[in-house]
Amino acid sequence: MLGQALGLTDAEFDALQAKDYLASPLFTDKEKAVMAWSEAMTLNTAKYDDGVWNELRKHCNDAEIVEVSMMCGLFNMINRLNDSFRTELESEEYNRRQHKAVGVDAKVLEDYACRICQQSGTPGKK
Repeated sequence: MLGQALGLTDAEFDALQAKDYLASPLFTDKEKAVMAWSEAMTLNTAKYDDGVWNELRKHCNDAEIVEVSMMCGLFNMINRLNDSFRTELESEEYNRRQHKAVGVDAKVLEDYACRICQQSGTPGKK
């Protein structure tokens, strides 16, 4: 749902589901590096994968690497807890109704992030 709200196309979603995102022309080199790093973190191979690390460093600065890594770690933790506790997740239909009620899109999220950056004194992206 979040991917759709942020503008992920059906073709991009299909490429991600098929796990051929590295070969897909639908993603930029930076996006591919971030996805490969996130996958390596999730599979707990990042520590040993110099190729993935070097590609990430080529496209991202230190702050971006920390941000991506923290988000990946957070989502991995949430998934592990939900799996361990056998959490019943909301249905796709429920999530679609919620998304329509909230109206989240890329612009709304970017505006929110920029407000947070301005409040903390961190330069925002505008």
